[in-house]
This record gives sequence, structure tokens and C-alpha cells, in this order.
Amino acid sequence: MTSPHASASYAACRRGGAPPERARQELALPPGRAARLERWLLSKSGGPQSQRPRFARHEAHVGAVMALGGFPVLRRP
Repeated sequence: MTSPHASASYAACRRGGAPPERARQELALPPGRAARLERWLLSKSGGPQSQRPRFARHEAHVGAVMALGGFPVLRRP
């Protein structure tokens, strides 16, 4: 069984941009538990595509940003 706290924490990490392995490490989850949480998340959210940022699936938005010079790049000082 998946606890609501673990499910919410895992979902928050993944929706925040963490890949599955990083979310597992940040939450100190055993691999099997993380795999179950990943399956749970994908079943609730519509599959792997749902984990991509919305703009990544919106060609018009990306095209408009690229026409204005592209996405900013952060450089280390």
C-alpha cells in the first residue's frame, strides 16, 4: 500500500522536474517502493507524457520563444 505522504512527496518531486532516480534518492526510497510510486503516479496523471513540462508539448510556444532569441542560459559565475 502507498501512504498518502509518500505518494504526495514523490509526486511533488517528479512534478518539480526530478527524474525518477533523483526523486527516489531525495526521499530515501528503496528501488521497489520507488517503482511502485512511479507506476502509481503515471496511472493517476495520464502516462509518461504528462511528466514533461507543458511547453515541451506545445510547438507554437517553443517556436515563439525561439523567434525571440530562444530560452535563456544560466552561466556559472
